[in-house]
Amino acid sequence: MPLFYCANNITGTLNMLEAARQAGVKRFVYASSSSVYGDEPNLPKQDGREGNLLSPYALTKRCDEEWAKQYTRHYGLETIGLRYFNVFGRRQDPNGAYAAVIPKFIKQLLKGEQPTINGDGKQSRDITYIENVIEANLKACVADKESFGKSYILHTAKKSTL
Repeated sequence: MPLFYCANNITGTLNMLEAARQAGVKRFVYASSSSVYGDEPNLPKQDGREGNLLSPYALTKRCDEEWAKQYTRHYGLETIGLRYFNVFGRRQDPNGAYAAVIPKFIKQLLKGEQPTINGDGKQSRDITYIENVIEANLKACVADKESFGKSYILHTAKKSTL
């Protein structure tokens, strides 16, 4: 859905950046995506080591990062992007369109069912607990000026760091 992603992610983010600038907002913290890492095979993922983008969605999130850099550079708006991986936490709907694997597994286990694993079972997926997302967002709100105009991976570690 490239037009949908463009309208919502690029135009939506650009509208928010411009509104923040015009309103004299000091800092703009926004959600980027782990999809920006593309086909980069090395683990763990590292900021500044991205591969080729693999989807229209990833392209729009990368564009958001570039727009944010421009607003930092040209207008002094303090921007910080957080590259979220799959987020999970309490009260997450296991039946939702974007449900993470964790609530699906929990639902199956509670029913006495074996969790569904597709493929050979050797694949991996990065996930991040919601409380780490909250902590990272709060830290981004008080980060120092060296952080502005950049995007950061939101690690799956118990304690998030910026």
